[in-house]
Amino acid sequence: VFVDTPGFKDSVRPATEVLHMIADWLARKYREGALLTGVIFTHEITDHWMLDSLYEALDILCCICGDKAARRVRLVTTMWDQVEDPGLAEITISQLENNLWKPLLDAGARHMRFENSKQSAWDIVKDLGAEREPLLLQQELVDGAKHLYETFAGHALYLQSQK
Repeated sequence: VFVDTPGFKDSVRPATEVLHMIADWLARKYREGALLTGVIFTHEITDHWMLDSLYEALDILCCICGDKAARRVRLVTTMWDQVEDPGLAEITISQLENNLWKPLLDAGARHMRFENSKQSAWDIVKDLGAEREPLLLQQELVDGAKHLYETFAGHALYLQSQK
């Protein structure tokens, strides 16, 4: 099963609504005994700017996954077929890996490139493996019986809203 969620800077839904939607679904599936194989976070390689919104989305992603499940995260760059300047694309990758993605990569996440083909998509999915484990947010909500605002992800979103 693949689940696509809106981004935290969705122009239609506020970030709090997006987090509630994701948290409700994750908690429900965890109670049903379903564990995720992994999380795929996509970023367009043609977006060269290090926007605050990307940093904030990654911060929440880290809080949703936790350190233990970070190795089940794939940071996937897309739009490689639209790259006009390969050198600039490589600089963008370097900046992402050494700055914004560094905490996730240090915790075991991996960067992969989606080359706009079925094979590339399946390579990313297969790279996740078959092992499944709960995300930190699932454990906090279900095992810890916490309210969303008491979780790391809820707290991170609250701090972002105070800026």
